[in-house]
Amino acid sequence: MNTMVLIKIGNGTFEQWKKGFDDLVEIREKFSRNAMVGKVDDHTAIVLVDVFDPKGMMEMFASDEAIKIAKELGVERTPYKILPMG
Repeated sequence: MNTMVLIKIGNGTFEQWKKGFDDLVEIREKFSRNAMVGKVDDHTAIVLVDVFDPKGMMEMFASDEAIKIAKELGVERTPYKILPMG
C-alpha cells in the first residue's frame, strides 16, 4: 500500500527528526520498503513509502523509541493512503 505520511515537528528541526527516522531503518524494513523523505521546511517532512504491513507500521509508531522521539521533537504524524489516478 503506497502511503504518504505528513510529519509536523513542533520542538525540533527536520534534521533532528531525520536522524531518528534513519536510526529506525531496521525496524521500518519489517513493514515497509522504498521510503523517500522530502523536507518541506525546518519543521515539516513528507514521507512516501510502500507499506506492506500496515499493522507493523502502527506498532512501530507505538514503540518506546518512536514515542520517545515523537515526544522529544513534538512530532505529529498524519498517514494517507495513496491511490493511482485514473
